[in-house]
Amino acid sequence: MKNFKPIVLVVTVLISVSTFYQCTNDEGLFTPIFGNNTFANFDQLHDSISADTIKFQIINPANDTILEGPQGIRLSFPAYTGSAPAPFDVELIEIFRRGHMIAQNIQTFADDAALISGGMFWVRVKDANGAELNLPGAQAILPYQTDATGYENSMQYFTGENQTAPSGPVLSWGPGQSELTFDADAGANGEFTIWSIMGGWSNCDAFNQFTGQTPTQFSVKVSNVTDYTDTKVFFALDEFSTVAALTTPIVGGLKTYDNSIATGATGKVIAISLIDGELQFASQDVTVAGNDEFTLAVAPGTFAQLETLLNSLD
Repeated sequence: MKNFKPIVLVVTVLISVSTFYQCTNDEGLFTPIFGNNTFANFDQLHDSISADTIKFQIINPANDTILEGPQGIRLSFPAYTGSAPAPFDVELIEIFRRGHMIAQNIQTFADDAALISGGMFWVRVKDANGAELNLPGAQAILPYQTDATGYENSMQYFTGENQTAPSGPVLSWGPGQSELTFDADAGANGEFTIWSIMGGWSNCDAFNQFTGQTPTQFSVKVSNVTDYTDTKVFFALDEFSTVAALTTPIVGGLKTYDNSIATGATGKVIAISLIDGELQFASQDVTVAGNDEFTLAVAPGTFAQLETLLNSLD
């Protein structure tokens, strides 16, 4: 029997609501930290366009507590019985949209298997001394607000791990150790519950079964780039909440994993480069016929233009 269920926790939050506060770094999703369009490396670029970290404080962790982020993810913490000193600081990042996944340098893949996301988040809890905590029994409830039609009851819990690309690591996913359930009657469109979360990155995902479809692959060449250590290429799928980072080098370009994209799929290819530190990027709407080679050229652009492009990808 589970110790906590969402219906019980809704009552509990009324008791604990005064024990925490919430703030964001900025009202918008993106928080530029540079005044120009020059970056030393991709880490600086992603730091500039990554999602706000939501900050809470649990004053009395001996009480059951629910914290809710602005995008609707609820974190449930059972009464703490350990010896770590209070108050506890909790940090949360919520990701539902494809463009925000790219901004955060995330793809929805487990090894070479394509995933369909029901939402992802990052969480960290620290005690009053700054020591990181992993609180047993903590749960997450995610509102269903992605494109995952038909896969709602196939979702599993995944945790973050890195895969290697020529431009550096990209956040990908491995199997998590928790039950995940879907309640179609909860919330506005249904809710996913992860019954025991870990600190760090978590994702609610289903493997793409390509039902009635033929999986294939494609490659991308950026015509005015020769060194892909300074160029990232992503593909945002239209049909589902799926993002692929092209991580496999080929001569003059990058390639998706074999059999990872459906024939006939539509979406947007986005290339982002730092050429001598200058931000350059390009996008192209594509339809995948099978073993395609798409070519595009990056051009200088402003930080605001990149922000607008990524924000357009739901």
